[in-house]
Amino acid sequence: MAQVAQKYAQALFDVAVKAEVLTDIYQDFTEINTSIQSEGSRLQVIDLEPKLTLDDRQNLVSNVFKGVHPYLLNTLKVMTGHRNLALLGDVYKAFEGLYNHFHGFDDAYVVSARPLSEPELAHLKHALVQRTGLKDLNLHTSVDEALIGGVKVKIGTKVYDGTVQNDLEQLAKKFSRAH
Repeated sequence: MAQVAQKYAQALFDVAVKAEVLTDIYQDFTEINTSIQSEGSRLQVIDLEPKLTLDDRQNLVSNVFKGVHPYLLNTLKVMTGHRNLALLGDVYKAFEGLYNHFHGFDDAYVVSARPLSEPELAHLKHALVQRTGLKDLNLHTSVDEALIGGVKVKIGTKVYDGTVQNDLEQLAKKFSRAH
């Protein structure tokens, strides 16, 4: 289902960029996502209710989301037509990722062996921004004592592993290949 959500998000994003309404659609979509975050199961009911015809479902979507940008409303209607309205949260998450990437922002998930101080986080953020070419990163930190030392960072699909645990694993692989 993630691929389906990504396709909806990409199609909406492409149209929004081409029509130069990306920020408007992002703002509307953010409002919708905030208001429906706990409504996933209700959206699924709309998708699965056999008594609701396609016209009923699309009229419901038009009334509930009245006032949003027409391109976003059309996307919601297409999703409703394919009984994919329950994917709305996933579509938003994928759209937000595309929006942030377009504007040079991304999330970085940092795992370290111990909590990092503010100066260490600032230095790490600066180094990652320089390395990735992004304008800014939103750091999400967690601690995993099994790492022994160093940090592991995930930005999008890219992983930067500077942990002692990784170094030891690489060393073990080299020794096993040598013998």
